[in-house]
Amino acid sequence: METSSVIIDIILLSIIIVPLAFLVVYTTRGEKKAKRKLQQLCKANGITLSTFEINGDTLLGLDPEGKKLILSHRKDIEKEFQVIDLQELRECRLKTVKLSKHTLDWVGLELLSATTKKDIPFYLEEDEESPATDSLVCLQRATKWEKMIKPLLKAS
Repeated sequence: METSSVIIDIILLSIIIVPLAFLVVYTTRGEKKAKRKLQQLCKANGITLSTFEINGDTLLGLDPEGKKLILSHRKDIEKEFQVIDLQELRECRLKTVKLSKHTLDWVGLELLSATTKKDIPFYLEEDEESPATDSLVCLQRATKWEKMIKPLLKAS
């Protein structure tokens, strides 16, 4: 009776652990591949990233020496690759859109220059395909990036 119990336990654990392990490995490999591709594009443009982060489908990188913000999309890194010169911006601020008193619909950063406005989404409520986490976690990440970007702006 004991061996059959052990065999059943091993089978049940395998059913639970194997898919989770596969998911972790697959996700980690995708993030490493995205980071490597973004670093290649940055190197080709003479940019050295000191900070890199993936927020949902948004890839963000920061070069404090060159005062550049790198922005791309996970699904098409090359096509969506953008270099934002922080010296041309006059303001970076956290922006949220609330659905109700306790629910956030959109979280991101708003970058303002003299002529343009750029929104960088960290959380979109209606985006079902994005692997975004909780809206409050995204709010904390956006706040962290706002604090890293503000000292590099022209106005600072």
